[in-house]
Amino acid sequence: ASNATDELKRFAEIIDAPVADSLMGKGGFDGNNKRYTGMLGMHGTKASNLAATKCDLLIAIGARFSDRVISSQNHIKNAKVLHIDIDPAEINKNIKVDASVIGDAKIIVEKLLSRVDAKRNQEWLDKIEDIKKANLPKEESEALTPKYLFDKLNEMNDKGNIIISTEVGQHQMWAAQYFNF
Repeated sequence: ASNATDELKRFAEIIDAPVADSLMGKGGFDGNNKRYTGMLGMHGTKASNLAATKCDLLIAIGARFSDRVISSQNHIKNAKVLHIDIDPAEINKNIKVDASVIGDAKIIVEKLLSRVDAKRNQEWLDKIEDIKKANLPKEESEALTPKYLFDKLNEMNDKGNIIISTEVGQHQMWAAQYFNF
């Protein structure tokens, strides 16, 4: 909502970190970027969920930590949590955080970009990449399946101009899981 996609990409590059999203965060980070691990939570990828449970720092930008994303503090017990949100009511509402910053994501990430030193986390990124590769959906024939349909849409979306619209339900989850926003 704050149009911070470029800033978020630069921030992820500087801190050398993987990036997951929630359903409401789709499109906030390029789904084709090598750092992207997929959606987090109940309908998310194994890579995103394991990364969140095994990381030492979880930076949540504009996330409300609903029961569909992280349902318990126990799921992120190894991590310090930095929560960035424009709505102060979301801080510590569902998950106790170690630090928070209230404000517009674009402004906050821009300020962080000028204050954070570059990091190298290649071992961590390699571990996440191994998890991603080990959990790829099984190759299917050209039968008309949701994954096949979205693979074809992704192939046609080389300019990023396809608009996806869903209602609530399984087709919403298929779009969230298989379309590269």
